Amino acid sequence: MPAFITAMKRAATSFNPPTLPKDGTPLKFGIISTADISIQALILPARSHPGVEIYAIAGRSLENTERFAKKHGIKKVYGGKDAYQALVEDPEVDVVYIPLPNIMHYEWTMRSLNAGKHVLVEKPIAMRSEEARRVHELAEAKGLVLMEAMHIRFHPAVARLKEIIARGDIGAIKHISSTMFLPSLAGALYTDEKFALGKGCMMDVGCYAIEIIRLASSSDPIAVTTAEFDNDVHHVHNMDDNARGTLQLPNGVTADFASRISVPPKFGIIPKLNFGVEVVGDKGTAKLTEYMIPQVYHSIVVTDTAGKKTVHKAYTFSDGDGTRPVGEPWWSTYRHQLEAFVTKIKGNEPRTWMTKEDSITVMQVIEQVYEKPPDSDLSLDA
Repeated sequence: MPAFITAMKRAATSFNPPTLPKDGTPLKFGIISTADISIQALILPARSHPGVEIYAIAGRSLENTERFAKKHGIKKVYGGKDAYQALVEDPEVDVVYIPLPNIMHYEWTMRSLNAGKHVLVEKPIAMRSEEARRVHELAEAKGLVLMEAMHIRFHPAVARLKEIIARGDIGAIKHISSTMFLPSLAGALYTDEKFALGKGCMMDVGCYAIEIIRLASSSDPIAVTTAEFDNDVHHVHNMDDNARGTLQLPNGVTADFASRISVPPKFGIIPKLNFGVEVVGDKGTAKLTEYMIPQVYHSIVVTDTAGKKTVHKAYTFSDGDGTRPVGEPWWSTYRHQLEAFVTKIKGNEPRTWMTKEDSITVMQVIEQVYEKPPDSDLSLDA
């Protein structure tokens, strides 16, 4: 029971974090769009970050944007057809956060960078790997910080999994399986209009299933060996509700992934979540559960060949001597991500980062998954 109560306290604080005083010159963030993802991904994490102020927001509907801004304490509002550009050109805005539909990520990342702003853009960073390359090259040319918001890589739980594997607890990796299933209550309502905006299971959540394989293996896929799709929930033409496939990794390692956007509730009422990755080695296995919301609860179960299980958990990082926690146990993946992003802007090296090469590679895998023809392997070497 104490563990359950502790978990509930972590969850409650994570979704309603304390508001800390801002330092003298916080970075002023502007948000393009009133998409709900911005609440969990930036607005709530910013409350407890003294170096971040959510300063401005832009939306197509002035009325809706004003309502959103009032609810979340955002000072400046831009509304109407030119609202996004007006925010991008605001001299007070230091950073632009882009939670727009996928197909708009490239355009508004380019516009924001050209306006001299640092950019945090939701995943996927673009619709194609070549676009991912171009936005990063522009950021480099202008000396600006650009990062794709692949938040799962920033939490201590993922770092602990990587540490366990790296020190040889399960031996040499043989196979990895990842899942990314969203319950029906959280799943996207796919329509023909959203298909035109670059939506789809693989783009929206399948990217996480690919990324967690990269993180667990500390390597990049070299080939897509199989790929399958279904649109059995929303029945939108060419729209994938389910996506699954297999990958070839270096050194003979194989992997499989499965993602689903709308899993029916258990007994008709209980939402079913499945955000997991299992790594099989020649000396055992390591399985991380709930990598999307590890601050609420997670476990890393290491099982040796004799069946002996060891459970690990990691809610904070430690400093150099391993005695003082870094961060708070209730910090979400998004809060750790924001910490890294601000650290980078201030000219310091963050503990974890989503690099240009990371973003390009993830998009290359997604491209090959979508383009995989029947009965043929696609190399990712190009």
